[in-house]
Amino acid sequence: MKNDFKVLLKEVFINLLISIGIFAAVLIFLYFCGLIVKDGQLINPYLPLELVAGIIGTAYILIVKNPNNYLGFAIGIIMSVLLGVQFYLEGFKDLTILYYCVFIPCQIYTLIKWKRGNNQDMDSEYAIPSFMDVKRFLVVLCILAILMLADLFLLQDEFTTAAVISSAIVGSSTLANFLMIRKRTDAWFYWVIFSICGVILMILSHNYVTLTLYTIYLFINGNVCIAWCKQTPKDRYGWLKLFTKKS
Repeated sequence: MKNDFKVLLKEVFINLLISIGIFAAVLIFLYFCGLIVKDGQLINPYLPLELVAGIIGTAYILIVKNPNNYLGFAIGIIMSVLLGVQFYLEGFKDLTILYYCVFIPCQIYTLIKWKRGNNQDMDSEYAIPSFMDVKRFLVVLCILAILMLADLFLLQDEFTTAAVISSAIVGSSTLANFLMIRKRTDAWFYWVIFSICGVILMILSHNYVTLTLYTIYLFINGNVCIAWCKQTPKDRYGWLKLFTKKS
């Protein structure tokens, strides 16, 4: 179960380079589409912050595609700090609270737990991906509904489409962060929901740079979800066994 630190660190640097390459291409595309500069000025004054957050965030997801690379969460903490600042400046109060009160604490805790699992030779609960059982699966769905309702009534100023989508982002990503701690493969289904809602929210707010970020998240999260499903042993399928049993 042990993984060499240098190997994990090399994986971090490779994925950072991939992420930089992705956003360099995206930046060129947006520039020629006229979505970066207008009359010699940046259309979005927060563009530099969004780009850095996007690069680091994309690298974070690429790194944790490997369920044994705990170093991804060190990158994830930096991403969360930057995105928290971005959403605060852009007026998304609930998303600011989400990143500072949920993402960062969960990522710190996950970093500690995954590192401990990485150093264990035994089949620990933090070492191998697994699905929740049916009971926990249903409980988590109920929690998702409660989180969305709480966000709508406590943190939103008015009931709009954007507010509903924002509440879905808060609910799905909160659950995903907690599920990641114990390497629940279910977390990636919630990350996919998070990405889809992020794409919709950025379209509604006409934020095309962050829209690009969420589009990339959607593509990568979908691929990572498939990768984790493949890496999950069949004896850890949990609720998924209901759909994989031979008739």
